[in-house]
This record gives sequence, structure tokens and C-alpha cells, in this order.
Amino acid sequence: MDPWGDFTAWFVSVFYGFKNPPMSIILIVVVSLSISFISNIALKLTTDVKQLARYSKEIKEFQKLKMEAQKTQNKKLLQKVKRKEKYISKIQSYTMKARFKPMLIFFIPFLILFSLLRALFGDEVVAILPFNLDKILPVAGWAGISTSFGFGLYFWSFYFLVGFGLSSILQKIMGTSPQ
Repeated sequence: MDPWGDFTAWFVSVFYGFKNPPMSIILIVVVSLSISFISNIALKLTTDVKQLARYSKEIKEFQKLKMEAQKTQNKKLLQKVKRKEKYISKIQSYTMKARFKPMLIFFIPFLILFSLLRALFGDEVVAILPFNLDKILPVAGWAGISTSFGFGLYFWSFYFLVGFGLSSILQKIMGTSPQ
């Protein structure tokens, strides 16, 4: 008796119709959007997003000031940077922890979901780019394989490609993007 194995087999049988393109593309996009949406909602519920935006703006301004001070070697500017460094370090730590909080909440469920999707897709091609990526980037072989139609991406490489793109768009829409 293997409950996890039985559940995985059930999951694969239910979603078997989504194993190949174009259905695999739809499933992965929906999963990616759902995960990003849930993470952004969790961030909004666990963190003061306006304060994060203010802190991000302060950090960005500090980094510009620091670069200018290093470039010009202006003593007053260098002193100002030195005085502010401890405070900026503190708010950087806060923003990093705040953005990490939702991941702590959802880490195990995401691992379970990814292991189920990995069981469904295995090392199969889930999406095909209309060009041969491996001819442009010879090291792209880890992300997929050449096919007669273009470059076939494996599940995890396509998920990350879609995930990064959709996540940043969704963050902008939901007002949770780092400034």
C-alpha cells in the first residue's frame, strides 16, 4: 500500500489528456497563473505592501547615491552614504523577509504540486518554440530538445519561462511588484 504512489497515479490518469501540446501549454499557464496569484494574495495579506514600496524606493535611491559617491569620491557624499548604510541594510533585510513569508506558507504545497506535474510530464516535450534554440544557444540542451518543428521545452524549463513572465505582469497588476 503506497498512498502517495496511488494519489500520483490517480493525478496522472485524471490529467493525462493535458500531457502533450497544446493542452500541456494550457495546463502549465493556468498552474503558473494560479501559483503567482495565490503568492501575491498571500503577500498582500501578510505584509504592508505600501511600506514595502516605500522601502524599495528608499533602497533604490540609496543605491544611486552610493554609486554617485563612489564615482565622484565626494567626501561629504561618502559620509552620507556611510551614515545611511546601517538603516538601508535593516530595511533590505525587512523587505527580503516580507517577500519570503508567502513562500514559507506555500512551500510544501508547491513541492507536492510540482512533483505531481513532474510525474505527469516526465521528460516529455510540453511546448515547442518555433525556432531551434540550441542552434542559438548551444547550452540550451538542458532545457529541451530539437524537434522537426522547432525547439521542444521540457516541463520545468517551460514552467519557469512562463512563470517569470506571467509573475512579473501579475505583480504589476496586483501592486506587489518590487519597485
